Amino acid sequence: MEPKLTIAAFPSFQSGVRARWAPLMLEPIAGAFDRLVFGVAVVGEKGFHIEIANALERLACFYGADAVGLTRAIEFAAENLKSDLASRGLAALSEPSPGVSGIIVGECRDAEGASLEDIGKNWMLSLSSLYRRTLDLKREEIQESAPQIDVRAGSGDRLPFLILAYVTTRRDGLEPFFSAEIRDRRVRRSTRKIHEVQIDFSGSRVVANFSTLRVSQLSNSVGVIKQRLWELKVARDRDPAWPIRRKHEMIVQRPDANDPQFSLRQRDSVHEALSSLESQADQEELRLRALGSVAEIGDHVLALEAA
Repeated sequence: MEPKLTIAAFPSFQSGVRARWAPLMLEPIAGAFDRLVFGVAVVGEKGFHIEIANALERLACFYGADAVGLTRAIEFAAENLKSDLASRGLAALSEPSPGVSGIIVGECRDAEGASLEDIGKNWMLSLSSLYRRTLDLKREEIQESAPQIDVRAGSGDRLPFLILAYVTTRRDGLEPFFSAEIRDRRVRRSTRKIHEVQIDFSGSRVVANFSTLRVSQLSNSVGVIKQRLWELKVARDRDPAWPIRRKHEMIVQRPDANDPQFSLRQRDSVHEALSSLESQADQEELRLRALGSVAEIGDHVLALEAA
């Protein structure tokens, strides 16, 4: 006997919520058609939720050093909107007052879901290129916090991965020049021996290692860069194509000297650190090149390989 279908056989939506939602958009260039969805604001009968993009580092691929300012604008706008929603409710979306130029609140629409947060996440997955699925984000967080990461070896530095993405989206055929570790998006492991040589990029015209000079971890960053310089020297001495065909460069992403969050003392410390590293590179007949953004570094690599 076949079972009878009744209303009880279907899932119940009694626990769901109805809400109004609106996309939050960034207009990096005033008056342009270039807009990016960086968040979704959801307002229900019992509160509100703002789901913000969790992959804002992707802005660096498009806007280089300007991505820092854009990220801050997004963070400020989100905090401002939270305060506005808390005081004005739905009116903060229907009659928005972002408080930051370049921030746009889109048209309000109806939605229904398991929760306000669930509505926000689902719409972000559909609308935003600056948003990862929660599962992907957790996988990256687990990988980055795993005990095998060796901070002294420079693990946790996302710069090489960003350069790989930047370079390979602009020219085919360069991905094999990056180390397998970078191509596979793997962090460095503590099992790596101190005498092992790691080269990030070994092209037809340039051999390079990449590292970020962090103001908040200046001493540690300098130590990492010195290690990467030594590895580059060893690779250079073994290279039969040097100095006729290939350059060997230690490429460092330096902090913006005009960044207002850094004190005068911190800027002086960064300048001294770079001077010391450049002197060491000169002694080893290597080039230490300090550039300000992923885009600058990527364009430099592309130019050298095209030479």
